[in-house]
Amino acid sequence: MKNIDGLYTVEFVTPALRGFGVISFAGGRARGGDSIIAYDGTYSQAGSDVALELEAFRHAHKNDMVPVFGKEHVSIAVNAKLLSNDRIVGTAASRDAPDIPMKLVFTKLRD
Repeated sequence: MKNIDGLYTVEFVTPALRGFGVISFAGGRARGGDSIIAYDGTYSQAGSDVALELEAFRHAHKNDMVPVFGKEHVSIAVNAKLLSNDRIVGTAASRDAPDIPMKLVFTKLRD
């Protein structure tokens, strides 16, 4: 399997909310964000298995937008699979919001 380093869009869905952002994978670091949340953390890859540990924190306050986990700052664990050279699909959970499951789809934009 190919190394996942590159720039990706990310679509995330919880039972109540849906959102979109971008994330960059480079040398074990994962960083990105969306309109109101920044993501920073690490990732590892073993074959097609991808694991991320992210800190997600609010960087903007827009009255009509709320974080998908309902909190200003959360830790997120992602377990995913590289399905092709440009698509990663997985699930995420946060110990700070344990009752909210999340599905994610990462689509590569460029290396």
